[in-house]
Amino acid sequence: MAESNKDIIEEVPAVIEEDITPRDLMKFAKGILLALALLFALGAICELFRPESNIFEACKTILPPIATLVIGYYFGKSA
Repeated sequence: MAESNKDIIEEVPAVIEEDITPRDLMKFAKGILLALALLFALGAICELFRPESNIFEACKTILPPIATLVIGYYFGKSA
């Protein structure tokens, strides 16, 4: 028989804030920054093949603020 939703929820351990270490935050930030770098590189490659498109210009406008937001949040000093 199928278990009730309440039983399933009780069996799955929740992520407690104490379980998240600074190393985990670094790995997460690294993944985000790597994804942004890959998007930036993909935009540059697309610009090489289709110079009339403005994909790289959009990447230059959109991606750096997102990267600085991630860097500031994960690597900034907390007071």
